Amino acid sequence: MFMIVCRGARFNAYHTVDVETRLLFTPPATTRRGSHLMGSLPGYAGRIAVIDLSESEVSILETPGWLRELFVGGKGFAYALVARYAPFSTSDPLYDPSNVVVVAAGALTGVAPGSSKVAFAARSPLTNMICDSYSGQVFAAKLRYAGFDALVLKGVSPEPVYIYVESGKVEIRSASHIWGAYVSDVTETLWRETKRGASIAAIGPGGEKLVRYANVMIDGFRAAGRCGIGAVLGYKRVKAIVVYGGRRPTLVNEDEWRKTYIDVYKSLQEHPAARYMSKYGTNNGVVTCSKWSMCPGKHWMIPSPSRELVEKMSGKAVLAREVGKEVYSRYAGIIWGWGCPVKCSKLVKPQLKGFEHLVVKPEYEHLTMLGVIFNIYDVDEVLRLEWLVNNLGLDSISFGETAAWLIELYENGLVRKEELDGLTVEPKFGDPRVAEELAKLVAERRGIGAILAEGVERASRILGRGEDRAVHVKGLESAAWDPRGRRAMALSYATADVGASHLRGWPEPHSKPSDGPAEEMVESLINDRDWKALMDALGLCAFVPYDRDQVDKLLRVTLGRSFDEVWPVGARTEAIARIYGALVGRVPEGDTIPKRWMEPIPDGPLKGEKAFRDWDEFRRALLKFYKLRGYDEKLGIPKRETLEKLGLTKLEWLMEAWRRAWEEVERRISS
Repeated sequence: MFMIVCRGARFNAYHTVDVETRLLFTPPATTRRGSHLMGSLPGYAGRIAVIDLSESEVSILETPGWLRELFVGGKGFAYALVARYAPFSTSDPLYDPSNVVVVAAGALTGVAPGSSKVAFAARSPLTNMICDSYSGQVFAAKLRYAGFDALVLKGVSPEPVYIYVESGKVEIRSASHIWGAYVSDVTETLWRETKRGASIAAIGPGGEKLVRYANVMIDGFRAAGRCGIGAVLGYKRVKAIVVYGGRRPTLVNEDEWRKTYIDVYKSLQEHPAARYMSKYGTNNGVVTCSKWSMCPGKHWMIPSPSRELVEKMSGKAVLAREVGKEVYSRYAGIIWGWGCPVKCSKLVKPQLKGFEHLVVKPEYEHLTMLGVIFNIYDVDEVLRLEWLVNNLGLDSISFGETAAWLIELYENGLVRKEELDGLTVEPKFGDPRVAEELAKLVAERRGIGAILAEGVERASRILGRGEDRAVHVKGLESAAWDPRGRRAMALSYATADVGASHLRGWPEPHSKPSDGPAEEMVESLINDRDWKALMDALGLCAFVPYDRDQVDKLLRVTLGRSFDEVWPVGARTEAIARIYGALVGRVPEGDTIPKRWMEPIPDGPLKGEKAFRDWDEFRRALLKFYKLRGYDEKLGIPKRETLEKLGLTKLEWLMEAWRRAWEEVERRISS
């Protein structure tokens, strides 16, 4: 028997009833029945909450064995549950009540060092595909300790609500008093209403106004930034999700786990990469991107800014603004990821008169997409803009690309001043006031901000200009690493499951595009992609320097599984992404790159370099990727034998989607 928490006609009319345990879906015939029983899932909470916002009720279901065995946790759960629950069509996912938001803990959440990542996923308002985004800190562990492996939010609430999860129970509570509030105010209010030790995922005004790249903020500091999941929550009228729990799941071998945890923690802590990350995190990345000619400077026109400029945005410049140790005590248990041996998070305070807010240490993407892309090299102004964008609930990457794109159009005479309704300052590179005003206009969907709120792909079509200067893949604005500085990096963007994400595989070793054929790098790209996907499925931070043996040891003592058993999860989630991407017209048509990356770098150490030597080289590399992945050469989706090897043919609902995708792509190609 599980417990279901239902809401009556009024928000204060909660009641609980015992109901028969239900399986999430009918399991394949080959799945062991015992793996579905409560208490027989070592390391897992064993339960998933399906929250029907339209009906104001919650069904608590068992975590099925097939989901755990094939998809492990985190990213795997997110893709499988969105694919299973959200009917795929060409309808706009932003305004589709059948779209769902999945929140999933990783398989090693709360039982491994650095197991800080929680997965958020939905059909993206930017891409129409399944899109997953991650945030660190302690939300994932508190969700698992509260008794749940995942939450599935479906339907649309008739009024603003927030979700409260604690000790195996889920409540839907009124959020009318915090609707419209900044993220930091929401977080403080809900800590007072619930428990200070709770972890809070909240959206800002941008999510409420359905900005297509609205994010989800964790405890006011960390963002699940990509894909516009905050906009989907806004449409569903969910302002926040609050989780609190302190009960760790039972593990396979408790005694061995304690020893293994300590050994792995110490080993990771002493790793040279961990020491570097502990000091800087990724906020020294501007120095690196300039050295490699991979910066998005001045909207991708200056990949290698001068040493004088990048020093102003260096890790040292950021750390010079770090607060004193006494301030950290107020955020104990929140600022660092769960069990993190690296602890790269820092709190900083901009050196600006009248600005009293604390800002979490910016990552590379903040410094570049809120600074370098605008040709702004004042770290204090970038920190202020980071605080504003986070509180408005906007993805800094997508906002930075879309706003910088508009500035380039204006400076090149493609947009007239009278078209920029609501903007009081002239949109020029180098002026922080422009970015600040545009962020507010976007979050309010007012004036020109209403167009920019659609994302760069749609904005270029609305204006009918600048499509050749819009830097995105499949509708997702590009992360801040210019692929003209690294061989085959552009192929990673072109084939990534969500669009232009920098966290979906880096080709190794580092070399410039003209050093050799891009197809030589494809195998290393796939290996790194699958490693990162596994980290996301396990809930481990990609910047904690794990190796295969350490992951294997932790899996054996916690879940009773091996590294080899869980390794295919990346290929499985990408297979789902390709199938559903094909259904909405993004695969294979979207397997390409922006025109800007085929323009030669104008200056600097890699002057003349392009992402590929020509489009034929790109096509050869893409076909090799298809071949190594087991995808059809023309259709770009998995062959049946590939799905068989991955164990996915036993999922009839997925095979039905695959058959439809195959027919649909063949029809599009033939026409």
